Parts: sequence; C-alpha cells; structure tokens
Amino acid sequence: MPRFPFRPVLLAVFGLAGLTTAAVAQPASSCLALTDAMGLAAARAPEVAGAQARLAQAEAEARAARSLRRPQVSTFGRSSVGDTGLTSSQIENQIGVQVSQRIYDFGDARLAETAARNQVDQRNYEIEAQQAESAQMLADAYLTRLETLAVMDVVSERRDYFGRQRDAVADLLARGGATRADRAQIEAQLANAEADALELQFLAEQSATRIREYAGVVVGELCDDAQAAADLSGQMSGLETLDTLVRAALSENPMIGARLSAVRSLEARLDRARRNRLPVIEAVGIASYVYDDQREDWEGRDRLGVDVSVPLYTGQALAAERDQAAAQLEAERSALRTLQRNMREEAEIAFRRSISLEAQLIRREAVAASQAEYFEAIEGEFEYGLGTLPDLVDARLAHEQAQIDVISARFDWLRQKLELLRLTGRTPTAATGD
Repeated sequence: MPRFPFRPVLLAVFGLAGLTTAAVAQPASSCLALTDAMGLAAARAPEVAGAQARLAQAEAEARAARSLRRPQVSTFGRSSVGDTGLTSSQIENQIGVQVSQRIYDFGDARLAETAARNQVDQRNYEIEAQQAESAQMLADAYLTRLETLAVMDVVSERRDYFGRQRDAVADLLARGGATRADRAQIEAQLANAEADALELQFLAEQSATRIREYAGVVVGELCDDAQAAADLSGQMSGLETLDTLVRAALSENPMIGARLSAVRSLEARLDRARRNRLPVIEAVGIASYVYDDQREDWEGRDRLGVDVSVPLYTGQALAAERDQAAAQLEAERSALRTLQRNMREEAEIAFRRSISLEAQLIRREAVAASQAEYFEAIEGEFEYGLGTLPDLVDARLAHEQAQIDVISARFDWLRQKLELLRLTGRTPTAATGD
C-alpha cells in the first residue's frame, strides 16, 4: 500500500481521537466480514479458472494412463494383392475387429497411472495456492481501507481542531491578542490537514475499487478491525509455538504440497523410463471377414494370440528419455529443497515478527495515552496564557502521530497474522457467512 509520512493504519481507541470508523457503528450482521470477502475473492478469481483448466488437463492425462490397463478395441479394413504360389496371385479384402489387452508390462501402466495421479494432486494444490493468493490480495485491500478510514478520522480531528483554533486566533488578532504569524501557522496546519485528508480519501477509494473487483460486490460497510482480528485468530488454532508453526508450514502449505506431488510424479516417470527397453506382452484377438477373389466368396477368419513387443534400436531415443526424466526429477528436488528452506526461514521470521508487533502495539498504546495527557496539559496551560502557540501545535501533532502509530502497529500485526496463515496454508478461501 502507498505509505504516508505517518504510515496509515487503524484504530487507537482514545476518547480525544475519535478513531472509530463508520463500520464500527454498524451492526455486525450488516457488515462484510474479512473472511467472507476473502472467500468471495477466492471463488471468482480468473487465475483460479486457469488453474482449474490445468487440473482438467491433468485429469485427462490420468484417464489416458488408466486406459493402458483396459482392453483396446479397434476396427480395421485391408485390401491387398500378392502371390499365393509360384504362378498365381490373388486380391484379398479383409474387414474386422481387433481386441487387445495388456497381460504384463513390467509395471509400465502402473507407473504411468502413478505419475498422472500425482500430477492431478499437484494441480489441486496449485488451485489452493491460487485461491489463497487471490484471498490475500483482497485481505490487503480490506485492511488498507479500514486503516485509511481510521487515519481519516484522526486527520479529521486535526482539521476540526485547527479550524476552531483559526477562528479563535482570528478573534484574538482583531483584539490584538494574537499575531499574524500565529494565524499563518494555524492556516498552514489546517491546509496540511486538508491535503492529507484528500490523499487518504484517494487511498480509501482505491482500496474500495480493489475489493469490488476481487470480491465482485459493491463495497458497503466493512466489519471493524476487532472482528477481523477475531476471525484471523480463529484460523490460527494450534500455531501457538514456533515448532508447530514451522511443521505446519512444511506440511500444509499448498506450494510445498505441489512440489512434493511433482517430485513423486517425476519419480514415477523416471522409473517408467528406466523400463522402456522391457517387453510389453499383450493378448490379441481378431475376428474378421475376408473376400477371396478366386472363390468369389466371403469367409470368416478368427485369430487369438500373444504379441510381445521389445524395442531393439531407437537411435538413442530411449536413453535420451531416461536422461531427460532424471534431469527433470533432480531439478524438481532442488526446487523443493529450496522452497522448504525458504519456508522454514519465512515461518520463523514471521512468527518472531508477530510477537514483536504485538509487543510494539502495547507500547504504542502506552505512548499514545501519555501523549494524550501531555496535550491536555499543554492545552490547559495555553488557555490560561501559560503556554505558547508553537508548543500547543507541537503537542497536538505529537498526540496525533502517537494515535497513528497505534493504528499502524495494529494493522501491521493483523497483516502479519495473514502472513502466518499464508505460510501454513490456512488462508480463508471460503465464505463463512450465511
């Protein structure tokens, strides 16, 4: 998200700040929950449709692999002319049906089916990963909008405050109780607040556009950050320690699952390639009618036998197939190890970052409370003529910045929760509402 100098985010709950958004004032039943919005995004993402098309292709390949174990039926027609003896020849026309069934192929059909089945698993994991990615994009826009609306409340408080101060200074200036410099300083702060409000409004509308495009709904009221935190916390059951988090990341992340399935598929393909010089034994039955031009009559001809096919020479094609399968397998294993290493690192960093952000949020809230007390004190002194206008302005801005820091810390913490869910494959991808 684009960052302001004060890094917009949501919610410091201090009475002077007025930080609650419009969404907070609405009944929970009337707002769009974060998990429901993520489910809508996951269900309608066009990228998911592409992943589903790749799944359909893999399922078709699996059906083709299973067909190797099943009888093969074909019809044929032949017309030939040839010698039947030393001095005679004849024309022979033949039509019929051929049925073949593999009897033994040294595991070729089984390995083909295993490879195809694991490829189907890989495509299913990729669909889950794509759904999670779309849901994460929606969640970022959702939190950004809540964050921006909260900061808009803070900035609106600043704008209203300096608007009142401007009116007061104007009255004092007319009576000689203030200077033109005081008025100019207040005018500058008011203009700055109005400029910040315009930029925040743009960010809020930008987030609403993304939510509408991803979720397919017109953005109304969003549930507040407290509801979002509760929803995300409910998804994190069993991830209280670093060890459980890392184990979940390595076992439940869909990209890890996709890589593991790809490795298993390529292992089966390599085993199959290593057996490509072994014979394939089939039972073959033929039922046909043959027209004999010498007798000018049709007669039935049935045959039953066994076909054994063994490749003898293919110009190094079989060896190349084995080498290619081995190289693809090693590349996929390397990619899997790399992904697992990165996943362990990211999971540990994300876990420690989450703890740090939670602690920072508590500290930021304490700082904001102290700044609120300080501002109240300076404001009281100013009203009795014991303080200066620059001191009051500085105290007001410091008070606002402390509130925004609380908002920033809270939403960074919520985003970190989303990151933990992404790493462990628990990103909400289904709507939970009615």
